[in-house]
Amino acid sequence: MYGVKLYAVPDDVDSAIQKWHSLNFDTLFIGQGCKNDTAFLKRLQQEGFFVNLIEPVFLADEKLDEKFLAVTKNGSPASQSWVRFVCPSNKKWLSNFFKRIKNDSKLCVNSLSLDFIRFFQFWEILTPADTSDILQETCFCKKCTKQMKKFSSEAEWRCSVINGIAKKARSIITKYGKTKQMGLHTVPWKSTTFNGGAKKILGQDLEALSEYVDFFTPMTYHHMMKTDVSYIGELLDDFSERTDKKIVPSVQLKKYYRDEDIPMEENEQAINTALSHGNNNLVFFQWNDIDTNQDITALLQNTAEKIIKQ
Repeated sequence: MYGVKLYAVPDDVDSAIQKWHSLNFDTLFIGQGCKNDTAFLKRLQQEGFFVNLIEPVFLADEKLDEKFLAVTKNGSPASQSWVRFVCPSNKKWLSNFFKRIKNDSKLCVNSLSLDFIRFFQFWEILTPADTSDILQETCFCKKCTKQMKKFSSEAEWRCSVINGIAKKARSIITKYGKTKQMGLHTVPWKSTTFNGGAKKILGQDLEALSEYVDFFTPMTYHHMMKTDVSYIGELLDDFSERTDKKIVPSVQLKKYYRDEDIPMEENEQAINTALSHGNNNLVFFQWNDIDTNQDITALLQNTAEKIIKQ
């Protein structure tokens, strides 16, 4: 898979598709805002793109009442900036999510890719150098606290919740989507990061989740996390040692949560590192960052030419 994330249907579809082909993209990760444009979905299939529809699980918008959010250990709502997470015991929310999965399995796409399938954390502003004691643990509402007591640890309970959602989503996709694949977005934490924080705090057990997914998409946003490009390779190697499923790293090309721009040389290094450690699988975050920047577009054009020559 080599492509880009796209969260809205382009104003000029013909022009966008032409650019995607010129950049040698064969894969598109599309947001929920694209799925109701039937003509667009059919066009993507006609053009030969492998289309992954992104399916957010626990992420809530700013309109949702705080009483439905997960609860942190200090009793506050699981909300920080735009990251707001629903309580995992909210049966109505999960019921609606599974109904959406059922309906979306019937759409003209090739795969459904689960995103925000974890417990609350604004990981985008954390770095691997931070200590694990700054992580926020959830959920400690009455219902979740009661459920925790049935498990040997909070970590086991969290993994059970996430594994259960992935398992049920997989069964729905298999039933209604037939041959459609299922992917899963993961945080860019190695097994040792934050003393195993991905599993203990977020509930993302890579080994267990491998049973249900066809591919993982770690969000290897090194610049955002204030790490060197080498971290991308280290993370992908860590994932490869723990699962035999396809790994499709997502790479950022524009700055987020930092004042410093990403040098174009660093972007090139990030792309090459991700491709070499990800078996030539790569998805860029996101199309607007590419389409509006001539330098980035030129870089990806050069990358496309190298890929074609291989």
